[in-house]
Amino acid sequence: MATSPADWLRNGTGLAPRISWAFSTEAELVCLTLARETGDVFAADRLGALYRLNRAGRIQSMSCNLKDIRSLSFSDTGDAGFAIVGEDGFCALDAKLNVVWSADSPCKILGAEIDPYGHNIAMSLDNSDTVLLNIDRKKLSQFHTERPLKHLRFCTDLPRIIGAGEYGHLCCVGFDGQEIWHEKMWCTIGDLSVTENAKTIYLAGFAHGIQTFDADGNNEASFIIEGTPSRVSASHFGDRIVASTVEQQLYWLDSDGTLLWAAMTPEEVVSVICDPLGEWLILGLQSGRVLRLDWESEG
Repeated sequence: MATSPADWLRNGTGLAPRISWAFSTEAELVCLTLARETGDVFAADRLGALYRLNRAGRIQSMSCNLKDIRSLSFSDTGDAGFAIVGEDGFCALDAKLNVVWSADSPCKILGAEIDPYGHNIAMSLDNSDTVLLNIDRKKLSQFHTERPLKHLRFCTDLPRIIGAGEYGHLCCVGFDGQEIWHEKMWCTIGDLSVTENAKTIYLAGFAHGIQTFDADGNNEASFIIEGTPSRVSASHFGDRIVASTVEQQLYWLDSDGTLLWAAMTPEEVVSVICDPLGEWLILGLQSGRVLRLDWESEG
């Protein structure tokens, strides 16, 4: 008997979602991001093609200008974006995926993020410096951390940046470059997600599970799931969490870490993104397959 492409969803545990839409990039998927206000999804593939998909999964814009793209971030409205290209290149993008300006860094760029309003950009370098720029390339501040930061997230309504190093450094820094707090952890960090104003911070801690911290950097809890979590994303208020593992497991959890649904994905996961209200998620698979998974009702 032939199997359906959606069988892996139903073969899991708990209340399975439905596939609201599916899209495939022309080459292997490199990165994926979400404009949280519009629901538009932005994707980049191995050949340098960029795609903007609307809430129905239909292409709104496409560009083929960014070969060697490594990272992609967009504002909540989707009007302004930022990309890392190659080892040390970076550029700003407009809503139609055109390059507005580009430049090179003197050091390798490890991570970057544009703020929810599209006004500021944080960019971390392998020399342990992180630079804050405005969208017009003006340098606002620069700070140095004990470990190079690989993951950066802006707080929604506070002038603060949450940063995490790959090897156990977590910190909160103001836009003026002054450190507010930092914590040292004994785990490698695969991904970082923050809720409103960083009230809760989630880390994919590989062998240490999903680690949670409060807005002051205090460790609150650990969610231990089967497998080795490498990706994590939370809704705006933290009532839903999605995580994926090195072993290709996908988990849908509530705020207490209670399992709502889990399944084995058919291939390696590149990115998972929880929508702000915790009603659906975007899943990006290595082959270029991008899926929106919806829960029509939850008890």
